[in-house]
Amino acid sequence: MERASASGVARVIERACWALACMFIVLYVAARTDAAINGGADLAKATSLTSGTPATTANVTPAAQLASTAPPVIAATDPRGLLEIPSLGLRAPLYSDTSEVNLNRGAGLIPGMAGPGEGGNLGVAAHRDGTFRPLENIQVGATIEVRTADFHYIYHVTSIVVVDRTDAALLRHTDAPAITLVTCYPFRFVGPAPRRFVVRGLLDSTHEAVAPVTPPLREKTAAI
Repeated sequence: MERASASGVARVIERACWALACMFIVLYVAARTDAAINGGADLAKATSLTSGTPATTANVTPAAQLASTAPPVIAATDPRGLLEIPSLGLRAPLYSDTSEVNLNRGAGLIPGMAGPGEGGNLGVAAHRDGTFRPLENIQVGATIEVRTADFHYIYHVTSIVVVDRTDAALLRHTDAPAITLVTCYPFRFVGPAPRRFVVRGLLDSTHEAVAPVTPPLREKTAAI
């Protein structure tokens, strides 16, 4: 009788585990579907947002930029700009926060850190198994670009480090304009990752957003 009871309990536990596994798979597929559909649409929206009409490309000083008119209010679920790392082929919509919805679709600005054009340390986060998967191949010296409706910021990577998940030293304010990209590490770790992969870059130049964003490469059709 005791063996039968234990066997019954084991079967209940096994079924519960399978049910939980199926639920996680469904949620994962739903998140990926949302990223594929809405993330792609938001990338197109961000590209359109950051494409200006041809004009001068003269450098803009930080003082002149900060004195410009205040930008329009942007909803948290609307892309605020575009993040690009040309050497990695990475192009993603950049959102105003790091909510799960936004990180499933692209990259998000880290709360408490600087935003584009605010000076200091611009913080950007994204998932290691999504937008920031290519980040594992980044090299010191690589170019990082952030585009908004008004300005185009160009940075170069100065350091790449792996830190404990509780280490927030690189997220602190910096006197020089900088960008800090953060994602979980190891990249192929199953479950909550114990460490963080952090890329730091310094600002090279700021330009008015006047040139259209380079479209993704497309395969040429054969001549008929």
